[in-house]
Amino acid sequence: MRPIKFNYEYDRKIKAGFIGCGAHAFRNVYPTFDYAPVDLVAVCDLNAERAEIYRKRFGAENIYTDYKEMIKQEKLDAVFVVLNFDKEGRPMYPRIVPDLLEAGLPVWMEKPAAYTADEVERMLEVEERSGQFVLVANKRYFYPTFEKAKQIIGLEGFGQPVSINGRYPLTLSPYQEDIATRTGLHWFQDICHPMSGIHFLMGEVKEMCFIEHQPSGNVQALLQFKSGGIGNLQLASTQAPTSPLERFEVIGSNQNVVIDNGMRLIYYKGSKGSGEYGKAPVYIGDDPADGPVLWEPEFSLGQVYNKNLFLQGMVQSVSYFANAVLEGKKIERSTLRDSLHLTKIFDAFKQRSGKWITIG
Repeated sequence: MRPIKFNYEYDRKIKAGFIGCGAHAFRNVYPTFDYAPVDLVAVCDLNAERAEIYRKRFGAENIYTDYKEMIKQEKLDAVFVVLNFDKEGRPMYPRIVPDLLEAGLPVWMEKPAAYTADEVERMLEVEERSGQFVLVANKRYFYPTFEKAKQIIGLEGFGQPVSINGRYPLTLSPYQEDIATRTGLHWFQDICHPMSGIHFLMGEVKEMCFIEHQPSGNVQALLQFKSGGIGNLQLASTQAPTSPLERFEVIGSNQNVVIDNGMRLIYYKGSKGSGEYGKAPVYIGDDPADGPVLWEPEFSLGQVYNKNLFLQGMVQSVSYFANAVLEGKKIERSTLRDSLHLTKIFDAFKQRSGKWITIG
C-alpha cells in the first residue's frame, strides 16, 4: 500500500460526487476521504434534508436529489455510490451504475453488486463499452490480514496452496420446489464477504457442492478451484454471537497461514524438536526462531492501523481507486469482473443442495 497521507497533504485530488447518504456511508465511507486524494464536490440523496446534513458534515459544495442532474451540472472525475436494497431485497446498483459509466465516470460502489450474475454481466458490457472502470468494495481484497496472507502464500517455502477452510455466519433459506429457487436471500447476499477473501487467496472456483441443515440454515460447501486446490466453507448461522465472526486457514507445503477474526494473522512454519516418536523431549524446534509467528494490532497507540477503517481495508480501497483515477489507470483488484465470479457463487446457492455445480 502507498504511504498514508492526510487529505490536505495531497497536491492532486479527484473531484468526486457521492450518491447515497445512509448510515453505512456515514460510518465507513465518507470518513475515508480524510486519508485519500478525494475532493468531495457534491452529495446526492432522495432526501434533500439528509443530503444537506452530509454536505455540511463532510465539506461538499452542493446537494442534489437527482443523480442525473448532479453528473450533468458538476465537473466530476469519479462517483462513489452507496445504496440500500429495494423492497425485494435486491441491490439497486444495476439501475444507476450504467448511467454513470455512460457519462464517462469511473465508479466506486459498495457491495453486493447485484442479485444475479446476468445483472453484473450487463454492467460489465457497459463498463467495457465506456472505457471506464468500476471498483466494487469487497473489503477482503484490501484487509491487511488478507493482503499479508496472500504475500505469505506467495513465498517459495509455502509452496502451492493446497486447501482452504473458512467459517462465516450466514443463513440459507430453504429451497422451494414449486418455484425452483430460494427466496428471502437479502442477507445471504453477504456471501461476497467470505467468498471474496477465498477468491483473493485461492483464485476462481471451478465447481462446488453444498449441503444444508434446515431450519437453522447452516451450510457446508465443498469448493474445487481452477488451480487444482480444494476448500471448505462453513456458513455457521447459529454460532455463538460472542465467538470470533470468521476464520480462514490456507494449507501449503508443511506451512499454514490463519486469519482469525479478521485481524489476527498466524503463520505456522518450522518444525518441532528432534527425536524419535515417543522419545522427543522438547516440543520447541531446534531453531526457536524458525517457528510460528503471530501478528495482531495493539490499540494503545494512536496509529491509523488500529482504526477500523484501516483494519477493514476501507481506506485502502478508496485510496486505490482514487489514485487509479488520478493516474489514468484501470484497477486490477476488486473489479466488477471479480464481483461477477462472486455473484455466480451466490446464484449457485439459490439452487438445490447436494449436487455439484459448475461455476461458468
